[in-house]
Amino acid sequence: MTPSLFPRGDEDVALSIEAALVSDGVKLVHNMQYDEVKTVSVADPVSMVVIGSDGHEKIEVECDLLLVAAGRTPNTSNLGLEDAGIDYDRGGIIVDDLLHSSNPNVLAVGDCVSGVPRLTHMSGEMAKVAVQNGIFNDSWKLSSLVVPATMYTEPEYASVGRTDTEGDDVDVFMASIEHNDRSILEGEEHPGFVKVLCAKGTDQIVGAIIVSSRAGEMINEIVLAMSQGIGLTGIGRSIHSYPTLGESVMGAGLSYIRSQWKILK
Repeated sequence: MTPSLFPRGDEDVALSIEAALVSDGVKLVHNMQYDEVKTVSVADPVSMVVIGSDGHEKIEVECDLLLVAAGRTPNTSNLGLEDAGIDYDRGGIIVDDLLHSSNPNVLAVGDCVSGVPRLTHMSGEMAKVAVQNGIFNDSWKLSSLVVPATMYTEPEYASVGRTDTEGDDVDVFMASIEHNDRSILEGEEHPGFVKVLCAKGTDQIVGAIIVSSRAGEMINEIVLAMSQGIGLTGIGRSIHSYPTLGESVMGAGLSYIRSQWKILK
């Protein structure tokens, strides 16, 4: 397998983000297993070296800052959850589809909940669900939420729903941003693309991937379509302001519409 920043993700995303990072002077070392970190100097600035291997040779990377991205887990210790009759596992508090814990009088939201995306906007939406269900006795379901995620690189990488483009159960409709006039006017070096995944043979959107300078904003249109049952045809038939990067989302819709054209004889 070719080394990649996203070994389980879309290959085009990895190629786009890697190319942008390398052009900015970032050196990428794939598949490195580190053995130790040594302090070289305690002067200002601090200097250290990371020692490891990529499986073939020893690698030493000297740096003055080291970012450890090890993830996070909810701190459920010493909260008295057992005494309150609240079930939890390693991922956090276990809730039902209405956000009730095993104690019917306690609802849980956000990063402390097991099995939900640890995103700020997800926590905010869960808070709305808890208020609606807990105070106003509604039945708004957690499973009904369509949750986007954005990685704020340059260009940004945004996704929603299914992102695996392999398989014979989906069709993928793509629009390159390379020829988008707004991107050209902004002089973007890495314009990116839009990919929308639809259930095979239909315009039902099941996921999307966007790489663009405004991907985090562009993905919201697709989130709306998915949550409200609007097909990709609807996006393609909606007029978008010119010149905007959002036209590329419409372009994916037009790609689907063109796929339905029949050759005139």
